[in-house]
Amino acid sequence: MFRQGPRIPTSCPEGFKGRYVVSPGDTLFTLSQIFRVRLEALYANNHHIPNPNLLIPGDVLCVPALIPIPCCVELQKKARLPFGTGATAFANFGPRGGQAISVLATLPVPAYFGNYDMYIATAYFKDIGGFGNELFPTNENPPTWSSRIDLPTVVSLSADVRITIQPSNSVSGFSGAVIYENNLSHCSHC
Repeated sequence: MFRQGPRIPTSCPEGFKGRYVVSPGDTLFTLSQIFRVRLEALYANNHHIPNPNLLIPGDVLCVPALIPIPCCVELQKKARLPFGTGATAFANFGPRGGQAISVLATLPVPAYFGNYDMYIATAYFKDIGGFGNELFPTNENPPTWSSRIDLPTVVSLSADVRITIQPSNSVSGFSGAVIYENNLSHCSHC
């Protein structure tokens, strides 16, 4: 008995550089709704799937994205930081559709940088501005701080998106200097 293995594209066309691994029960129709793209466009950009009505779990689809996602980027230090600190950003599809950036960092308490009590991660889009979120700590000492920035559908992750982390004061609203940053042009498979 012949069993069809997963079909994986050798490359994805411009504008459809994201990759999605098919799960049981997925259809091109439901995926077109999740990725907010016309069904015909999803089919047209996945020539390695000859029958759009037959998806096999494990198939890899090219989906709308300007950069190859999912991907990871190490954020670069922009300030003097204690030994053992570090930060990364993970660009992926959001759990409710669209795109998202998760940020993970091992950092000292924000007060290390002055009168601050929180960290903010922000994704900056050229000509649009930034979308940010508070990072939340774990119980370790020093803590690992994390958050996810769910992006609105009006933006799409691209190589020039800049990710930053900076301390902030929740009462005054003042933010300190950027302590970590990088852009998605350095994002690679993780």
